[in-house]
Amino acid sequence: MSEAGALFDPGFLGGGFNWWIGQVMDDTQWRDNILPGKFEDPNSIPGWGRRYKVRIMGLHDKEEKSITDIELPWANVMYPVTAGGGQTGSWATPQVRQGNFVFGFFIDGPDQQVPIIMGILGNNAQTQLGLKIGTTETNYTPTSGYAEGKKPYPGSSKPTAPDDDLVTKKPTDSKEAKELAPPAPGVKLDKFGLDPTKTLSKRQLQIATDAREAARNSGASPEEVENAAKQAVADDLNTRRRLQESPASPSKGSPTKENPDAPHQLSVADVKRESKIRECNVIMKPDPEEFIQSAITAIQTVINSLTEKLNSYLATISSYIDAASNAIESVQKLISAAACEIAKYMKIIFDKIMEFVMKQINRALANVVAALPTDMRALFADSKEIITQLILCLYGKLTSNICGQIEGALSDALNMPEAEAKARENLENGDADNIKRQPSVPTCYAEGLVSTLISSNKTLIEDANNNLLDNLGELLKDIQDQISGAGLEIPDLLGSLGDIASSMGAALSFFNFKLNIFGCELKPNVAVSDKYCMAKGGTAQPDSDSPSIEAIDEGVSNTDESIPPGEEVPYAVPTPGDSSVDASIDNNRANTNVDRSLEATLAREDAGVDAALDAELERARAGDRSGLDDALDIS
Repeated sequence: MSEAGALFDPGFLGGGFNWWIGQVMDDTQWRDNILPGKFEDPNSIPGWGRRYKVRIMGLHDKEEKSITDIELPWANVMYPVTAGGGQTGSWATPQVRQGNFVFGFFIDGPDQQVPIIMGILGNNAQTQLGLKIGTTETNYTPTSGYAEGKKPYPGSSKPTAPDDDLVTKKPTDSKEAKELAPPAPGVKLDKFGLDPTKTLSKRQLQIATDAREAARNSGASPEEVENAAKQAVADDLNTRRRLQESPASPSKGSPTKENPDAPHQLSVADVKRESKIRECNVIMKPDPEEFIQSAITAIQTVINSLTEKLNSYLATISSYIDAASNAIESVQKLISAAACEIAKYMKIIFDKIMEFVMKQINRALANVVAALPTDMRALFADSKEIITQLILCLYGKLTSNICGQIEGALSDALNMPEAEAKARENLENGDADNIKRQPSVPTCYAEGLVSTLISSNKTLIEDANNNLLDNLGELLKDIQDQISGAGLEIPDLLGSLGDIASSMGAALSFFNFKLNIFGCELKPNVAVSDKYCMAKGGTAQPDSDSPSIEAIDEGVSNTDESIPPGEEVPYAVPTPGDSSVDASIDNNRANTNVDRSLEATLAREDAGVDAALDAELERARAGDRSGLDDALDIS
């Protein structure tokens, strides 16, 4: 006898198997079953595990008024044998989300009140997903898992799409998207850039017809008429693609990848990853003879990386893929970070100038000390220590403020506000491809920046050097007056030094030590790479683009340009309206809390000792004294 005609319900599972297909509803009704963060007590979960509200087709109407989401039955999940049921740590988390189309069966048979989810129907990559859920219009329609429901998510529990789930193509109407989609890989385009495997849409047919008519009226040949039609279709296609890619035009649909059938579809994470692996990091050469050139090359690398990031930022105005993958929050912060990195390499150059100055002074002082009587040579020990401290203090002050100088120079040279305004103007005029991009940085720009920075601080360097020489001259004059009676003559210190800051080329090409100390020793191999890119590996600067110390020396001598010093960030100070704070009150309060804690701890320890003694005394009265001595030792 068939089940439909049975008068007796067998009342056990298996007596009937009722299939169903439905859609998981707004997670407003079941999100409390799944806590978004860590928790300790399982009773903290308001609901009952991984259960979902499912609107079943044919059983529940689409209209919310007929049956609301909260009235829908709870659906449990049937796990595969490979997932386990949770015992001994064998389990798997169901990936059911709101908007999923699921199918299963009723565990209670014809009563149809206890649905079990067996599987999920995946979305297609070309399916447009809605961004609303929980209304009559959105029921039984493809819906994004990130769709907004009837109630907002509390706190930070709202799911956010990661970069791997964000698409690089702006969501548009499905028909238009297919028409504007680029050709499949391997398809050879014609000379107009059209895909010969695609048929023309109604819009394109009309454009081609109008172009043919205009060409015939102008007396064109049959071949020219067809070329005019194809060119008109190609121009319209390119214009619509450019408008489609513009972030300023409205998008239709969800910008997320929520489909299992296109794992190789390009995502925002792919774009960011590609950009990151092409970014180059500086590698300094340890060879003393190329240390300065390596520092200048490093400056050029940093500026070049900065301009590439700024060009990507400018492209966000007209390109959706750049806007979606943009990670720059503040252009000025980006320039400031690059300036401080350049300051790190400028410190190497200033340190080389400092080494040159100190070496020149010590070399001249060696001749002076050698001419002095033995009992007077000790006078220069303290003098040389003070000179070293003063020189270190000077160059420390220069390098501490140079970050702000470089930031000002880069901001003036890049002029990002003007470039951004020009890009937006071109976008409004329909010329989105014509944006003002920052040019590639040649070596001469890095050399010019170094020259300008040295020139801006040259006066400070010269004044400090002159002060040192003047003080040394006064000291030597006093000593000369004392030993003149003995017929001794001190060499002219100022004449032997000359102007120690007059030639920056000599300072930058100065070698304080060499790797091969002995003349017959082989010179170590010099490192080749100036930078390392994850996509390319180590690369070196071409010899034709190698920085020139002579060019820097000439630039320092001839430039009149000066960069104003950077602003120092002040420490936080109380304002006149702030009330006074008595630190002694907080200290007294802290001491009181400590005293109370110590007293409580000691009280607990004393109570424990007393309890132990009492227990052992009771045992001793009963004749057992084995633990009394140990307890007395503890007390």
